[in-house]
Amino acid sequence: MKKTILTTITALLVVVSSGIAQQEIVVIEQSNRSRRAKKPIRLNDNTSVIKFTPTQLLAGEINFSFEKQLSKQTSFEIGAGPTISNISLGDGGGNHYVDPIYGTYSYQTSKLGFFAEAGYRFYPLDETEALNRFYLSPTLKFKLMNFGIDDASQILDPRDGSDLRMNFAFNIGYQLWMSKSFSMDFFTGLGIGYQQMKTYNAVSTYNGNTNTYETEWLDNSYTQARYVFNFGVKVGIGHGRNN
Repeated sequence: MKKTILTTITALLVVVSSGIAQQEIVVIEQSNRSRRAKKPIRLNDNTSVIKFTPTQLLAGEINFSFEKQLSKQTSFEIGAGPTISNISLGDGGGNHYVDPIYGTYSYQTSKLGFFAEAGYRFYPLDETEALNRFYLSPTLKFKLMNFGIDDASQILDPRDGSDLRMNFAFNIGYQLWMSKSFSMDFFTGLGIGYQQMKTYNAVSTYNGNTNTYETEWLDNSYTQARYVFNFGVKVGIGHGRNN
């Protein structure tokens, strides 16, 4: 009897021991999918940029500007240069006015003027800094185009005219560094402006006392509000930390 009990206990111990000793192996497979490394963002090597805007030649401007970094995400840009009238796109070499009744006409000749502008820039993107990548910029611009007005019949002495504009615009743009010190700045924007035009037209009127036609200058000046649309490309040379 004792031998039977001992045998039973021994068998139970063997079963329990084998159950405890048995190990459950769990295999966790890791995905072989590799993550694509992000392209490092080019940080700015410069704290200032001298720029030229070749697209503004189409508007009769020789446009130079200077941008200076103020903080990590802001900068200030100023620009200035001469203007030349009657060479901008669409002028056709000079503006002409023909009197529809008497056939007299006058035309404009080119003269020098100037422009000046200023803008504040905010670069909102993370992991970059001012002077690099996407930006927002309110700008204010003053532009004066001077021109001469000649009477084609050469009866009247020439007059001077002007086209004065003050524009406010909100630009968006992207400044891309092609190399360590060479940038391209693409921009566009909308705004409103004020225009003051001073001009004259040569007209002929009949004088009943002398039974002749007399030619004189007629003041055709005006002021108006207008919409402003900006677009262009600036090329720049940077200067700063490691230059």
